[in-house]
This record gives sequence, structure tokens and C-alpha cells, in this order.
Amino acid sequence: MVSAKQVQAISQFPGPVLTVHLNTMSAEPSHHPPVSACLTWMKNKSESIARSLPAAERARFQKQLNRVGKYFADRHPHERSLVIFAGVGTWELVPLQLEVENELHWGRPDVSQLFWLIEEHRPLGIIVVDRTGVRFFRYQLHEWVQIEKKKFDIDISQWKKDELGHVTGQNVRKTRGTQRDVFEHRMEAQYARLCGQTAKRAAELCRRHNLAGIFLVGADHLVGPIDAAIPRELRELIVLIKEDLGKLSDPEVQKTLEPMIADWERRHEAARVSALLESKRSTILGIDETLAHVQKGRIRALVLGRDLDLGLHQCTKCGWMDRSADPVCAICGAARQATTLREVLPELVRTQDLKLEIVSGNAATTLKQVGGLGGWLREVKPFGAR
Repeated sequence: MVSAKQVQAISQFPGPVLTVHLNTMSAEPSHHPPVSACLTWMKNKSESIARSLPAAERARFQKQLNRVGKYFADRHPHERSLVIFAGVGTWELVPLQLEVENELHWGRPDVSQLFWLIEEHRPLGIIVVDRTGVRFFRYQLHEWVQIEKKKFDIDISQWKKDELGHVTGQNVRKTRGTQRDVFEHRMEAQYARLCGQTAKRAAELCRRHNLAGIFLVGADHLVGPIDAAIPRELRELIVLIKEDLGKLSDPEVQKTLEPMIADWERRHEAARVSALLESKRSTILGIDETLAHVQKGRIRALVLGRDLDLGLHQCTKCGWMDRSADPVCAICGAARQATTLREVLPELVRTQDLKLEIVSGNAATTLKQVGGLGGWLREVKPFGAR
């Protein structure tokens, strides 16, 4: 599973690099076309790129193109799409389980589409708990990975048998009256301890994987105590699903929960856009105003629609960018070059320490009414405040 850290490392690969985004399987796996269909598209696209290159550069480009073609020869795809970065001393494969826009690029590693996908599909944590134990999953880019699995071990060997009757495993026989009450109280105490440990582990994994949400799945008497023990700063990330899925396999859990996760994501995005539009302070809306504030370091969280891509011009000297077609920078007078929002967004997020939220569906349609872009301003402390 690709991570933001991995994409950042790829962006630093020495060029020139051939970047290839290819859909290797159709939306219906049972009817997917052969990989040669992808290669046909790549061949046609590469011809137009090659014609624009000097002879020496064209030879280097063709060499990397041949490497990619050889890799695909007689290969049966298992992923839905594939991203390849090929250069001298460089060969990086990123398989994905969702569709991409077919792209071919020569020069610096082009990570813009991969970056966009990662930001659109933020990692989520799934915690499935039952009486026997807990499973921790990470879900991102339609990939479902089990991080770890923990069995609930309850040691009852030290409990007084003369009080509890004959004890076998986690079941008890010949318990009557207060004996049964004592046993059940001890079992509840054990599960309270295990739920507390689960909450602590969930918080650790949330911070390590930078999760955008945590789905806590299980019977009410288990998820309730875990939810209550989650640290306060992470509570807003918790989504409770009070269903006992302990007997389901990992693939069955994924099939059951994916529609619920998709529904939550739509509602979450709609709520975020509504909060942005309804806020009376600390927000900025509109393309030009928001972009200017981002470059001045005044935005802490940026929200934009999935399909938004802007044509921009950027100064080759000071880096300032806007939608003006003026070939000369109004700030420093240097020449400007054409670019797009998607191309510059990875660097903007990194240098401005931005939190990025990409929304789709109805949320994106609503945001489009104000230009498709907006954000929350950073808090400005009054002069002299500590």
C-alpha cells in the first residue's frame, strides 16, 4: 500500500524518469481486456512525446519505454491500475486497486496524480472486536490490510474454584447464586481491562498511520468501553458500528463494511463543506483569494473538489502563481510558465504545511458554487499573547 512518505521519496528521484499511469484491468475483472490494450495507448502517446525530444534525449526515452513494454509482455494483471517510474538506476512499481487516468510523462517524476489519489482516499482504521479478540485493519485506496490481530486471553486459573465451582476455559459450570455473580464480575473486569488496552493500541495506530477516521465495530458492550477510553483528542475520529462481525473472515468483513464506509465518507465530506460555507469567520472562499492566501502561509486546511484542475502561470524566479496569463511576474518581473494546480499542489502542501481535503459527489457540487476551492485560516494570535 503506497504512502504519502513513499510518494515524497519518489518525487526526489533523479531525472529524467519515465512516469507511466495505466489502467491494466477493466471495472469488471471477469471481462478485463488484455494488457496489450494498455500498451496500444502507451505506444500512441509515446510517439507524440518522442517527436518533441532531441535525438539524444529520444534514445534515452525509448530505452525506458522498452523496459516498460518488456515488463508488460505476457503479463496477467492482478491490480486494477499500475504506476511505473523508470529511469537510469530507477524502477518503482505502485499497484493500485482503483482506476487512474492514463498518463505518460518524461522528465521529473510526475507524482501529481498519485499524490491526488492519496489525499482523496485518506487512510482509515478499522477495529473489529468480539469476545475472542480484536483485529486491526488499515483501509486506503480500496485496499484492505490487516495490521495486527490480538486474541483476548483471560486467565482464570487463579480464581478460587471453591467459590466458582468447576471452571472450564471461559465457560463455567455448577455456579449458583453469588458464585455466578462473582464469576461474572471478574469476567467483566477482565474485559474492561482488555477494552482499555484495545483503546490504547487504537490510539497508537491512529497516530502512527495518520488515520483520518477510526471505525470501531462490535457489540455495544465491547465498543462502548473502548470508545470511552479513546484519548479525548482522537474522539472526533471515532465512528461506531454496533454489529458483531467476529465470526466473519477478513474478506467478509471488508465486503460488509465497505458500503458503510462509503456512506460515512459522503456524509463526512458534505458536513465539512457545509461547515466551510456556513462559517462566519476564519474561512476563505474562491479560487483567486484562496490561492493567494495559501502562498502567503495563511491557510491551515484546504478543501477542493475532486474534479477541480486549474490552469495557472508560475514565476520561474519567485514561484508566485495565479490564473493571470501575463508572461511576466507582477512581483519580481521574471518570466512565467504555464502549469496546473495538480502539478503544483504536492509542493504547496509540503512547503505550507497544509492539511488537504478532497471531496467528491454532492459535496464537490456544492463547493463548485463558490469556485470549488476554499479553506480555513490559521489562527493569528494577538500581539503580546503567549
